Amino acid sequence: MNVLITGGYGFIGSFVAERFYKENHKIFIIDNLTTGRKENVNFRHKSLIIDIEDEQCEKFFKAHSIDVVIHCAAQTHVKRSIDEPVTDSSTNILGLINMLNLSKVHGVKKFVFCSSAAVYGDNQNLPLREDEKGNPISPYGLNKLTGEQYCQKWDELYGVSSLIYRFSNVYGPRQHLSEESSVIAHFTNVVLRKEPITIHGDGEQTRDFIYVSDVAEAIFRGVSSELSGIYNLSTGTEVSINRLVEEMGKLYPITDLQNIESRLGDIKRSNLDNQKIKKDLDWVPKYLLEEGLAKVIDYYEDNQFVAPVKTEKEKKVKKIPFLPFYENIVLFAMFFGLSFLLTPIVDTVDIWLIYILLAAILFEKTQMVVAAFLAIGVQIYTMAGEGRIWTSLFVDNTILATLTIYLLVGLICSYSVERGKIVLQFTKDELASAQSKYAFLSSIYKDTLQVKEEMREQILRTEDGVGKIYESVKQLDNLEPEALFTGAISVLERSLKSSRFAIYLVQSSGYLRLAVKSVESTFQPDASIKMIPGSLLDRAIREQKIYYNTALEAQEPLFISPIVQKGSTVAVITCHDVQFNRLTLSYRNLVDVVSRLITSSVGRAYEYVNEINSERFIEGTNVLRPYYFQRILENKQKAFQELQIPFVQLEVLTIDHSAENLQNIGSLLRMNDHLGFDESDQLFILLSNATKEDATFVIRRFQSKGILVVLQEEEAVINAG
Repeated sequence: MNVLITGGYGFIGSFVAERFYKENHKIFIIDNLTTGRKENVNFRHKSLIIDIEDEQCEKFFKAHSIDVVIHCAAQTHVKRSIDEPVTDSSTNILGLINMLNLSKVHGVKKFVFCSSAAVYGDNQNLPLREDEKGNPISPYGLNKLTGEQYCQKWDELYGVSSLIYRFSNVYGPRQHLSEESSVIAHFTNVVLRKEPITIHGDGEQTRDFIYVSDVAEAIFRGVSSELSGIYNLSTGTEVSINRLVEEMGKLYPITDLQNIESRLGDIKRSNLDNQKIKKDLDWVPKYLLEEGLAKVIDYYEDNQFVAPVKTEKEKKVKKIPFLPFYENIVLFAMFFGLSFLLTPIVDTVDIWLIYILLAAILFEKTQMVVAAFLAIGVQIYTMAGEGRIWTSLFVDNTILATLTIYLLVGLICSYSVERGKIVLQFTKDELASAQSKYAFLSSIYKDTLQVKEEMREQILRTEDGVGKIYESVKQLDNLEPEALFTGAISVLERSLKSSRFAIYLVQSSGYLRLAVKSVESTFQPDASIKMIPGSLLDRAIREQKIYYNTALEAQEPLFISPIVQKGSTVAVITCHDVQFNRLTLSYRNLVDVVSRLITSSVGRAYEYVNEINSERFIEGTNVLRPYYFQRILENKQKAFQELQIPFVQLEVLTIDHSAENLQNIGSLLRMNDHLGFDESDQLFILLSNATKEDATFVIRRFQSKGILVVLQEEEAVINAG
């Protein structure tokens, strides 16, 4: 099972990932590393480092067939949610909605949402049951309650089965250490630093502490069951802060203890009822508080993850107000002093023009204007010092002209600098986009190799697959769908020991169009098939599973295997000749394995083609660029040489290559035909699985639309017979 854990590098997420990995599930992680650490997950997995609300997450879902999503990622600090409610909502609401929507689109079977006791607020009707009304007292609790409602609505509207866990106070190793951490993590940090423990209030406030491994076990069991709905996840035991300190003192010496006044908004008592989860899941917490605390202290001692406690002043980035203005004044003072040194020596150089140019380069436009007026102020001061009357200086055309020149030069320079910055930022964005696309395509390539290796190992364990399949699967490495289908026929023939296979493309019109077939000359399947309701073919396409012709009906293939992509059947594999005595359970298993191998390879090829569509086709059309058209042509020629699958090349003589006309030409072609330019910029059509007779019909159809198309005679003789 493919399990995606958001926040999988974090405290709870890493324990959940570890629990599923131990049961041989494939682990996928999305995390932005705000509080998580890659070192928390030291086993094989795949990850995407990004915010959960980012659109790039969709590529991760597309590249991997996710079965279960466990949503641990969240902004968990209550105080931060009060200070920065927009940031809290962005992660805890928009991020959740993004994950839910991607789960719906990509067919996720189960969605686990990690909620919190914060949804209950300061409700003292203890122990709190799941049917208690939510009354959160912070934006964090409010967003968790809203998130639960979104999960339930997605379950109701789209069938995304949702399991919601309301955690009490979770503690354990790997928890983020800071002043904003949970009370156990914070106290551990203070104790190991040999600093005094500070308790807000009298210490008789209570919490329901649960060890993280118990949480991970409950999540694992919940996913493995049919469980859905809302459940408290807790020990059901109240523990006072004073008792917590007492238990910690038994494990590690506490130097000092201080009581200060209570914090505004702190809940006095907290305790969640866990009878419902115990009954429905047959789960109970295993770790006592003293056991859990010992593991926490041992872990942080061994790993030396003791974080210094930062004050609020240290956390804030110190910014000097009006810094550019002060820097401008310093630069002005330097040039003012320089002017007294240079003026007696050099009269032809206006050093204030240099000053304005530097101000325009170093600072923004505002400071450049300030610099211009400072420079002109020096000019006025100098002229007044020479005996000019102050009032006359303000109507002096020389002064006005100088100021105008200063401003004009400064503005031009500022514009050039800012334009350069914009171009640089645009280049950086383009580079980041290209790097993202490269990383995605690389992941598809790696995933293709991994799927091939995994399927190869599985096939090698079957009695019919040794050796032959190992070699034949190499033909499925191609990421071009045309070549992939050709290779698939060879894989089918060698693996399943038959010489009569065909692959048909499923069209929305209700017809199936032949894409490739086996090379045997006597095997001539129909070029197109009309789908008949209730037929074996119709059932295989609709129900998306392999059907065998056990009744041996003459008009039906011996078996039909659908190729499914993103929930839709895009093609079918048909077999027309297998000895009946070979249709054993072992043979059927082999059919299933080979079909899944081909389906996975087709999926990777489609993902690759979709990713490079902007490069593959001329913008605004479905016309192939020369390089990709040549690749398609070579694949057609190879298919003809190896499998005798005919094709016809037509030349389009129209000289109107506008996007509108190209779209009109493309609309007259079938789904598996191709339109593209060659290296000499000549437009061609490739008719798949077609003869000269078919080409003649197509030519007449184009002529009726006023488009002149002719047969490439040389290609026609070779490929169409």
